[in-house]
Amino acid sequence: MQNTNNLDLFDTHPYKEEILFLSKKDSDLRSLFLMYPHFQPFKRKKGFEGLVQLITEQQLSVVSAKAIFDRLKKLLIIFEPKDYLRLTDLDLRTTGLSRPKIKYCRILAENIISGDLSFNLIHKMDDEELKKSLCKIKGIGEWTAQCYMLASLNRRDVWPVKDIGLQVGVQRIKKLKKRPTEDEMIKVALSWKPYRSIVANVLWTSYD
Repeated sequence: MQNTNNLDLFDTHPYKEEILFLSKKDSDLRSLFLMYPHFQPFKRKKGFEGLVQLITEQQLSVVSAKAIFDRLKKLLIIFEPKDYLRLTDLDLRTTGLSRPKIKYCRILAENIISGDLSFNLIHKMDDEELKKSLCKIKGIGEWTAQCYMLASLNRRDVWPVKDIGLQVGVQRIKKLKKRPTEDEMIKVALSWKPYRSIVANVLWTSYD
C-alpha cells in the first residue's frame, strides 16, 4: 500500500486520464487509487472462451472457478464451440463444472454455431444492446454480460451492481453499515460516469 497523496505517480499509468478524473470527482476514490496504484484490470478473452470462463465463475470463489476452468482448458485443447459439444457430460463433470453450467455452455456453443449469436455483430453494439443480446441466451444474466463487456471488450463505463465484491468494496470506501443495495450502487456511482469500469477494477483489487 502507498501512503503518498501525490497523484503524479499516475503520470505513466495507462488509465491516467480516468484516474485523475475520478480522483477529482470523489476523494474516497482518490484515496483508493493511492492505496492500489498498480491495480490490475479484470481481463477475459473475447468470444466463446471468455463467456465460458465467466459462466464458470458465476457464484464461485476466484480460486474454485480458476481450478475448474484450468481443468476445462486441459480437455479443450482448441477452445471452440464445436469442440466443446464433442465432450460428454461425464467428461465435463470431471472438471468440477456443474450440470447447469455444462448445459448453459452447450446452449451458448449451439447459438454460436447456428449463427444466432454473432460476435462480429454484438461487438459493434452499444452497451445496452449488447447486454440485452447476451441475456437472451439461457445461463447468461446481467452480471455475466456486464463482465464480458468490461473484461473482454474493455468497455469503460460498465458497473456490475450485482457483484458482491463491488458491493463490499463500496461499503468499505463509503464506510456504510451494510452492503449497499443495487439501487444504492447505481446512485453512488453516478458521479463516476463515464469511467465506472475503472472503479470496478480497483475495487476488485482491494477486495481480493
